Amino acid sequence: MAENTFTNNIYYAFFETGEFAFSIVDNLKLLFTGNVSIDQMMGPVGIGGVVAETNDLADFIYILALVSISLGFTNLLPFPPLDGGKIVLLLLEATRRKPLKEQTEITIQMVGFALLIGLAILVTYNDILRVF
Repeated sequence: MAENTFTNNIYYAFFETGEFAFSIVDNLKLLFTGNVSIDQMMGPVGIGGVVAETNDLADFIYILALVSISLGFTNLLPFPPLDGGKIVLLLLEATRRKPLKEQTEITIQMVGFALLIGLAILVTYNDILRVF
């Protein structure tokens, strides 16, 4: 076992974060290919349940880091209301060499937002069913 030094801890944290990031990408692939169902997703209620089961500060900080990394990657998905969707729209505008009409962009964002809210409601509903 490696020594418990600051350098080793930074090294471990860096590679552990990278490994977790790749697992997020793998899980997203599984979700979009149908190998994982939406029932297996966890929302705020499920995350709260996991946090409530932590035993000490180290576990709590670990869960907090996992949630932060997950949110960061999720925010970069190429889905309209998220930052990744905005990047896709900006790349589309750059490719076309002209901006989208404001109403078109608003419509795209609102449809994406409605889908995202619907997904959030579904995931939260499933979380609540798991609790009870």
